[in-house]
Parts: sequence; structure tokens; C-alpha cells
Amino acid sequence: METRLYFLIGDLFACMLVAVLVAVACSLCFSAAWPMPVMMIASMLLGMILALLIAVVAGLIYFFGAMEIMVPTMVTGMFAGMLGAMVGAGVEAVSDINYQALVLQAALLGVAVNLVIRVYSMVLSGKKTS
Repeated sequence: METRLYFLIGDLFACMLVAVLVAVACSLCFSAAWPMPVMMIASMLLGMILALLIAVVAGLIYFFGAMEIMVPTMVTGMFAGMLGAMVGAGVEAVSDINYQALVLQAALLGVAVNLVIRVYSMVLSGKKTS
């Protein structure tokens, strides 16, 4: 993986963008009427598809590289999809969805997934993490 600051910021931005867009989309698509296991699988699939579309349409692959973008954004899309689906299904019965909190949680999720994947990649490649 690239270690130049340009790529690090781009990877981080891509994961945050995908996480926010996927979480909001899944919170709008899923409700409490869905069985939980089916909703989790469907939201992961929707998250991966949306991550692919966002990376291709936004041109992120061209600027930051296919592997550096696709692996973190697809994993982020899966997690953010589950987050958005659970928020959409859980809050529906109580009150309206607080989208500001959902966007913040999704952005933090994007940062966390990116950092975990980056550290894991460094460990696999034999680079020092400390």
C-alpha cells in the first residue's frame, strides 16, 4: 500500500464518503419489517454495490489506485450498510432518525475500518507499526 500523504488522505476520504453515503442509503431502505439476518446480508450486499459505484463514478480508483480503494471501501460499505440498516430498523418504531448522529457514526466507522486495514496491511508486509 502507498504511504505518501496524498494517498493516505485519499483513502481516508474515500472510506468516510462511502460509509456516510451507504449508511444513509441503508437507513432509508430497511425497516423493522425485515428479518434481522436477511436485513444484515442484504445491507452488506447493498453496501458493497454502492461502494463499487461510488469508487467508479467518483473517479476514486483513477486517483488513488484500485486495490488501495476497493478493499477498504468495500469492507467499509459492508459495515456501514449494517450500521445504517440497524439504525433504520431500530429507530423507526421509536422516533425519527437522527441523521446528524448517523453521519458522524458512519464517518468514524470509515476512519476505523481504514485504520484497521492499513495496520493489517503493514503487519502482513512486514513493516513496523510502531
